Amino acid sequence: MPTTQPTLLVTDRLTLRPIEPGDADAFAAMNADPAVMEHFTTGPLDRAASDSMLAKMREQHLRDGYGLAAVERTTDGAFLGFTGIHRHHWYPDDVEIGWRLAPHAWGHGYASEAATAWITHAFGELRLPRLISITISANTRSIAVMRRLGFSLWEETTHDGLDVVVYARDAA
Repeated sequence: MPTTQPTLLVTDRLTLRPIEPGDADAFAAMNADPAVMEHFTTGPLDRAASDSMLAKMREQHLRDGYGLAAVERTTDGAFLGFTGIHRHHWYPDDVEIGWRLAPHAWGHGYASEAATAWITHAFGELRLPRLISITISANTRSIAVMRRLGFSLWEETTHDGLDVVVYARDAA
């Protein structure tokens, strides 16, 4: 049972909504793509792992009112990937913003547009004091998005044997 109404955000080109079971095929195709999963220790996900991830994302969004959400192009309803905010187990006192898009959605500014909507929501309605974003230093595309969004390097560290960089942006 949801404790709060799930967040639905709309930008000029995108609808950001809770991920749905109907997204499973496109979600699995994205997660199985080696180019998409290049910087993840899991590598490409099989269908069972992708379906499990989708279910967890949906449950969190419906429970908390926010989470990692589907990015849908408004003009044609195409599933582009996901973005959103959530609590990462490495940083339970912070809220992380993240994104993953299918290759056909790369290079169109969708990650920045969707993340900007989530940042506005996080610092506005949710009144969060800070957002973080976690990746590895080789993920230069995501780091470029973080910098465009006003995030700065906050920490370089190792978690579970993985060297990561953590970028942060304060509400102020």
